[in-house]
Order: sequence, then structure tokens, then C-alpha cells
Amino acid sequence: MFIAGVTAQEVVTYDIISAMGTIVDKTTGKTLQVGDRITLQTELQFSSMHDRAVLLNPEKVKYNLELPKSSFVGQQMTVASHQALAPIKTRPALITGVRGNSALTAKGVSPQTLKEYFDVDTFTIIGSKLKLPVTNKDVGKFGLLLRYENGDNVEEYLSTDFSIAQSDLKLQGNGISECYVLLKEGAQTIPVTQLSLFFVEKTQLFDEFNSLLKALNQKKVDKNAVRKIVRQYCADVYGMIDSAILEETINDYLK
Repeated sequence: MFIAGVTAQEVVTYDIISAMGTIVDKTTGKTLQVGDRITLQTELQFSSMHDRAVLLNPEKVKYNLELPKSSFVGQQMTVASHQALAPIKTRPALITGVRGNSALTAKGVSPQTLKEYFDVDTFTIIGSKLKLPVTNKDVGKFGLLLRYENGDNVEEYLSTDFSIAQSDLKLQGNGISECYVLLKEGAQTIPVTQLSLFFVEKTQLFDEFNSLLKALNQKKVDKNAVRKIVRQYCADVYGMIDSAILEETINDYLK
């Protein structure tokens, strides 16, 4: 049996960078908390299918800790740690929305510019609401339609002002695993992209940044190296983020 590239007999300590929901280490009985360190040679008890943690191993490789897809069929909430652990794919840090922001403001709204803004993988909103950077002219001409599964129901949300609010979506959890983005122009509905859509609070990000820098033995100082580290973390863990809001968030964190 292998756990993250090493045999199960070897003890590997992981730093907990992020923890969403309630994941309990059944050996210790403790809930995983941001900033703690753990060894993963145990069973893990998840409280819901949405629970997730981000871990950093001694080689500074990021891992997701979440229920495997095989658990979804039988709603199996307790799994061995090695079954829940998967390396996080490193994404280009430039994927944080610079290109998409520029296209929406300079070229205007179209299926192509919206696809560049959202991309096709994961899009995360910092806070509980996002207003897309579109002109008033485009707001009057188009609508933004989201189609997604919410529990056992298929929901549709039409935004006439190009804002996306967590309260309007009435989610079970902090996001949508499969969200279809469409553009409305009059009676016409044009497919744009399919992605995972998530919300994260700024205070949670700050806690994660603190935990990350501590694990990397980096001080919280306003230097390009630190900015690069937290940008890369956001790109890897949260995918696309509106670039202006991400930079504002990093600036607030480093004040």
C-alpha cells in the first residue's frame, strides 16, 4: 500500500493548510484544523460529501484530502487516509483572470470573452458576491445564466446585472461541482463553459496564507516572493479568480 509516494510503514507529517467542513482523524478523535500537523495512517470520518482539506507534505507538494468518487455512490463517509489523498495539479499562476478581465472590459461581452474570464476548470469567488467587470451597455444587452445541480434539483439562475451572489444560488455547501455558464441575448441562449464554482471568505484565505507561509518557513512580509507564493497557492487550489479582487485580497493580507 502506498501513501503519497511512500510506503505505509513510513511516517510522513503533513501541514494542514486549509480545512472546509469537518474531517475527523479516527485514531486521535481530533478534527483537522488549519495550522495543525498530522500523520495520515488512519481512517478519516467525513461529515458531508463537501468536506475537503489541503495538505502540504515535507517536499512542499500540495494534496487534496477529500472523499474519493467511489464513496459518493454508497454515501460512504469513512475512508482510509490513502484513499482520500490526491496531489494537486500545479496550474500556471497567470490563470488568475488577467486575460479574461482585459477581454471583458476591452472587447465586451461575448461567449469567447466570458469563456476566457471563467475558463473551463474551477472558478472561485472571494466573498459572498461577485460583480463581473462588464460595461453598462453590455448589462443592458445580455444576461448571465447559470444552470447547476443543487442537491436533487436542477436549478437555473439568471443574473441580469452580471453579479453572482451565494445567497441567490441557495447552495448546499460552499459551491457547485458542475455549473454550466450560458449567455442570454434576447430569446437566444448560448453555451459558454462548464466549470466548478466555489465561494471562499477572505478571512479563511488569510488563515490559509498564514498556515502556508508557516509551513514554508516564510515570513509574512510584502515581498514579490511572498506574493508569488500566495498567488500560486490560489491558482493551484482555487483555480480562476477575478484578478482585481485577488490582488486587492493579497494587498489587504500584507498590510
